[in-house]
Amino acid sequence: MIRVRPGPALALSLCVAMVARADGLPRVASTNLCADLLLLDIADPGQIVSVSRQAQDPSVSPVAEVARRYPSNRGQVEDLLHLQPDLALVYQGWTGKGQAGLLAGRGIRLLPLPYPTSWAETLATTRQTAAMIGRAAAGEATVSAAERRMRSLAGVGHGRRALYLRPSGGTAGSGTYVDDVMRLLGLRNLASEQGIAGWGGYPLERLVQHPPDLFLLGYFDADPLLARAAYGRHPILRDFLARIPSIEVPGNLWGCGGLELVSAAESIAGQLERLPAP
Repeated sequence: MIRVRPGPALALSLCVAMVARADGLPRVASTNLCADLLLLDIADPGQIVSVSRQAQDPSVSPVAEVARRYPSNRGQVEDLLHLQPDLALVYQGWTGKGQAGLLAGRGIRLLPLPYPTSWAETLATTRQTAAMIGRAAAGEATVSAAERRMRSLAGVGHGRRALYLRPSGGTAGSGTYVDDVMRLLGLRNLASEQGIAGWGGYPLERLVQHPPDLFLLGYFDADPLLARAAYGRHPILRDFLARIPSIEVPGNLWGCGGLELVSAAESIAGQLERLPAP
């Protein structure tokens, strides 16, 4: 996935362009779940024009109840033209196909949010986005609270070798926020130690040769189709899961890499503390 980071020039142009509405704050819409989670964390409720439909779906969204207070959108250009926000938070890469120019002509600016690879990037994106929507102080307070919560979890993993695994056999190696959160918790990421970088797979043959001390299981109970993947049902994996401790990672707090990672880390830490000492 291509990562597009808003640069200083874009930040300055957005801030200047959004100076002075009567209420002092730009009207903002978010067009996908990851953007919704960030916006609902840092925005003043009165400046939120709309959130995506995903945010209102409790099966994927941890903020569905709050999100239902706002009009929903499908993340389409037509929605933004109808809603007329000053600023729309979108996926990186969404600005192609002439969309940015069309919307700019209607006074709507797009902020493409990067997909984070680390906890530090998550915090930086939160600060920058908060500043762009006129909420720098609130964003800083939110980031500071998240940092304190994450720091309080340091070392709970006691150096266990953990393997993050999805039913498809997918895992996360170095250069991912999963790897970063694992290290912050005091866990050793087995995928990273085995030379896996980014989002990849952990073959069953490798699992037999290099099993973990602990499994972090993502989405094993969330998606029926994914849960029926051959890897997830394989007798070799099932045998390992019967013998090696495993922790369920809350899927709706894990997929975007935003501030909700703190709540996911707290859930993991709580389950770790209930395991026998290594």
